[in-house]
Amino acid sequence: METIKSLNGLLAFLKVSEFRSFSVAARELKVSKAYLSKLIQNHENEVGQKLLHRTTRMVKLTLEGEKYFEVCAHALAKMSAAHHDLKANSETPRGLLRITAAGAFAEEVIAPLAARLAKQYPALTIEISFSERIVDLVAENFDLGIRVGQLEDSTLIAKRISTRREHLCATPEYLETRGTPKTPEDLRDHNCLKGATQDWWFYHKGGQNSQAVKGNFICNNARALLKATLAGVGICRLPTIYVKTYLESGELVPLLESYMPQEIPIWAIYPSKKNQSYNARLFLAELSAN
Repeated sequence: METIKSLNGLLAFLKVSEFRSFSVAARELKVSKAYLSKLIQNHENEVGQKLLHRTTRMVKLTLEGEKYFEVCAHALAKMSAAHHDLKANSETPRGLLRITAAGAFAEEVIAPLAARLAKQYPALTIEISFSERIVDLVAENFDLGIRVGQLEDSTLIAKRISTRREHLCATPEYLETRGTPKTPEDLRDHNCLKGATQDWWFYHKGGQNSQAVKGNFICNNARALLKATLAGVGICRLPTIYVKTYLESGELVPLLESYMPQEIPIWAIYPSKKNQSYNARLFLAELSAN
């Protein structure tokens, strides 16, 4: 097997042997049957053996052809596996992966995962931008965005990666002074500590309604809102991860639980699968495995 012609003849033989058909093999290799027949004839001349019996109805391997096919097919499979391994090894994460995110999920899940991958792949740089605003991924060159809740209509691709639950809560001292709200409408008489959202959404009897709230403490940082709530300033609305410990200890009291949505979706969004980088695909795969 010292020439390209020999390799072409070998490939032709393997395809005809696999399909037991010159016509099918010719279509697979995108050549004419006449050309394929010529390749195999030349190959048989080179190896000095008849490899195939061909009739108008069928193609059959000779005894020597069967032995030759078994050895060559095995060798080709090993070559294909080596090619696959080499390609996989060449796809080592490297360069820059930019992610925009916000909230507890980003702090507790995205950031630790990014740190682990940065340690595992020293050639990979991961930049996480924490921001409450809706970032234009394409215009600002982000590979991935992590968003919570309902998504606006967009050309971006979205993959649901998790869910979260929110709680309305306040300290016993605040409730003793101001009273305990029984319905979302009662919040109009309370000091509601707001973040980025101006209205709070509630669910009741299968419907979704917004309730305008007001308060004298506004901040787009969840931990700051938590501290203000623990200080007795007012009522907060925060994910479980921030308030779970305080609800269990009794330092905070849950409110209007029957009106709160049970699950809020968390999404990974990205511009296009076609142009998605290997770094982004790796990050999403690791995220899905968690």
